Amino acid sequence: MKKFKEIFEGNNSVYGVMLMGAPAAAGKKQEASCRMPSERVTDEMWTDHLEGKEPSLGIVPINEENMCKWGCIDIDVYDTLDHQSLMREIKGKGYPLITFRSKSGGAHLFLFAKEFIPAVLMQSKLKEIAEDLGYKGVEVFPKQTELLMDQGDKGSFLNLPYHGGDTSLRYAHKSGGESATLEDFYSMYDEWAQTKEQIESMRIKAKAKEEQAFPDGPPCLNKLAKEGFTEGSRNNALYNIGVYRKKANPDNWKDMMDEDNIKYIVPPLPSQEVVHLQKSVGNKDYKYKCKEAPIQPVCEPSKCNKCPFGVGYGESNVQLPELKDLTKICSDPPQYFLNVDDKRIKLTGEQLLEPRLFKLEVFKQANIAIAKMPTMEKWISENVTPLSAPGVIREIKAIESMTPAFQLREHLFEFTRNIQTGKELDDISNHVAYTDESLGLTYFLAKDFTDHLKRSGWVEGKTATSNLLSTLDIYKEEKRMQVRTSSRAVIIIKAFKKLEVKSSKVNYDNSPF
Repeated sequence: MKKFKEIFEGNNSVYGVMLMGAPAAAGKKQEASCRMPSERVTDEMWTDHLEGKEPSLGIVPINEENMCKWGCIDIDVYDTLDHQSLMREIKGKGYPLITFRSKSGGAHLFLFAKEFIPAVLMQSKLKEIAEDLGYKGVEVFPKQTELLMDQGDKGSFLNLPYHGGDTSLRYAHKSGGESATLEDFYSMYDEWAQTKEQIESMRIKAKAKEEQAFPDGPPCLNKLAKEGFTEGSRNNALYNIGVYRKKANPDNWKDMMDEDNIKYIVPPLPSQEVVHLQKSVGNKDYKYKCKEAPIQPVCEPSKCNKCPFGVGYGESNVQLPELKDLTKICSDPPQYFLNVDDKRIKLTGEQLLEPRLFKLEVFKQANIAIAKMPTMEKWISENVTPLSAPGVIREIKAIESMTPAFQLREHLFEFTRNIQTGKELDDISNHVAYTDESLGLTYFLAKDFTDHLKRSGWVEGKTATSNLLSTLDIYKEEKRMQVRTSSRAVIIIKAFKKLEVKSSKVNYDNSPF
């Protein structure tokens, strides 16, 4: 355990566990939800993981100082991935990576450092390697180069290998492709772990730029040109190609559209349909049909906005930074964390949905100035919706005891049960609560409770506190009642159960002190 812990050490103040859903169909990733308790990672957790106890342990590689000892390229390919072929390519290029089988049958390519190195260095090298191996855009850990831990950010965790030790299906591959035992892996680690200087000096040969069917055009069109346009969407496909040609080749776009029909549309559309589409594209208000097939499933708005002939040019002139890794902390209210050009920022729900507020927050937190934002509808549909789609957004359950509602209940209990209370209703005029045990109700004045909250360090304002109190299941009503000689607005809640004080059973007679 000690050796394993030393190798995979990361953020020690938080960990992750996956709660698995129903088994997935062949070739698909199993659905799961995650939980990230803000608790220290104990030796027992490391031991339990190696012994195969559920749930398995997930570690956030980036620590509180934004440093890490390991990183991973996560290749989520299950049915067509050839691990041995991938390993041969890695070896041929001389990359010091160790290949693991992932939980779902994909590949985790780990790069290990002998000491903690800047997370930005680890991430940048792994992204370069991933692109060179033909896996540009896959998940790379650490996902963040900085954490906003003081603001509730927890980062992203990766499930560790060897859950169950030598019996695990999450094992490292030896050079011949066979599974490695834990001891085998430790030997591999000792051989391949790199110093900071070695990682800094690592040279990745950049792949020759792939020739694009539609240079500087939308990534979706170039992707579909390579994979093939489906027969059911030929009309929309050629329309979008026509929009590109008119932007990129305004003098001869119709001729090029004719050629594209023959070259990329299988089978080609009849001539009269092509002419009809050319008339549609020739209208003044021509735009890509991003929300329709075949574009919608492969749409990448943040990348498209940056292309000279993408949606950001000739339409709204919007250029957005790259947005990814949206994380939702399911607190009340929810908190959101988002990578904006690899800068981690914290957002409220309102700031995420409102373009103006988003733009302001990005500038305040990341010093990234966005010249112009899309309209509300365009911003949500093209950017927020894809980020928040199931399987894309990462939702983390908040710790109940840290929620404002839970804490307010605790303060109510303290005020109504743990400090001096009244013996009759009139006593609430003396700034205390009164509980009628026969009715199971507690009475108090709002100002007395808010004064108690202030003394206890409660930071919410009166309006927010009032709104929160009214949502609690123990809240009954506010009612005008006669208290001594005057009519007062009295808050009524269901009474907390009175705690029974039990005497200690410890025998002190024989104690030395």
